[in-house]
Order: sequence, then C-alpha cells, then structure tokens
Amino acid sequence: MPYIESQLPRDVSADLGGVLSQTAGAFTAGGSPAEDCLTGLPTLREFYRQAAPIVEACLAAGEPVAVAIVDIDHLQRINDGHCMDVGDRVITSIARHLKGAVARTPYLVARLGEEEFGLLLVRCDDAAATEFCETLRRDISGITVNAGDADVAVSVSIGVAEIYGPETFDNYLNAAEQFLFMAKCNGRNQVFSDHTMLAGMH
Repeated sequence: MPYIESQLPRDVSADLGGVLSQTAGAFTAGGSPAEDCLTGLPTLREFYRQAAPIVEACLAAGEPVAVAIVDIDHLQRINDGHCMDVGDRVITSIARHLKGAVARTPYLVARLGEEEFGLLLVRCDDAAATEFCETLRRDISGITVNAGDADVAVSVSIGVAEIYGPETFDNYLNAAEQFLFMAKCNGRNQVFSDHTMLAGMH
C-alpha cells in the first residue's frame, strides 16, 4: 500500500504522479501549505515538491540518494501520561535537532505526520545514510523534555532506504516505512535498513 494511504489517512491524497494535491490541515492551520505550524519544518506536501526533482537529478547523474522516516517512540503514551503540551514539546525538540543536523548539508527534512519526520539524504548510499541516521538516533536518545514533575526521555525509530531507480515518491517512502516497521517491531530506538540487515547476517 502506498505510503500516503497507509500512513496518512488525514485528508491527505496523492495524484497518480505521486505529487500531493492537498495536505493535512492539522499541520498547516495558521500557517502556509508549505510549512508545518508547530515545528516550522516543511510539510509532507512541500517535501514531495522539493525532494522529487532532487531524486530525479541524483538518479540521472548516477549519484546515490536515500530517504529515511524518523518516528517518535511512544508519543501517544507521552500524551496520555502527561498532556498534549508535553507531546508538542517533544515534537518541537526533535524537530530542532533534525533541523540542526541537516544545516549546511544538501539534505532535506520535513514533518510527515503527527510523530513522523522525513529525511532526504543526498549523495548518501545505504551505508552512509544508515550511519548518519544512527548518529541522529543516539543523539536524540539523550534528549529529555521537562514535564513539570518529571523529565520525559525521548527516543526515535528510523527506517532508511536507498533509492535505486525512478519510481513514485510514494514508493520511496514506502520502502523506508517497511524498515521503520522492522525497527519498531524489534524494540524501537534503533535504525533499520538494508545495510543493518546485511551487517546482522555476518
């Protein structure tokens, strides 16, 4: 099932070319369709708009490129155990970290959904993209968010997929989603990719 249909059934749709025709109002209320109002990051729609031509150019030039999905672990549990404000602070803390991590690089970062972020890692093969995301994961696992009477520990699960040939952008994200699913099923707070799978076999 394409990423948009499987992950974002919140009034978000894609046309047959894989380019979004609308975006989730929950992430743009009070802002523009290109910018998420909570984090200031590009929206899912804008991620598609910016990333698709970059992927096309990389493939044409024979340069590696990868996509990753970063998912906040147990965000619903944080919201239920504390409040939505604490959950929002977790989201914005991770967004700031991701924004800082891609500064001064050709990489793109966007907020894809409630607890998910997307990364486009330009000139990164599977191994380099996995290494970058593993560094992100370790750094984020050191973040805590104050919840008044306690500090909330934060972690993320990440799925990484190198893009090998021209397909719809939905398919690129769907490949990363499959690895994200493995990361979550194997205990969360880890990175999964072809590279990690092959490394685990040796």
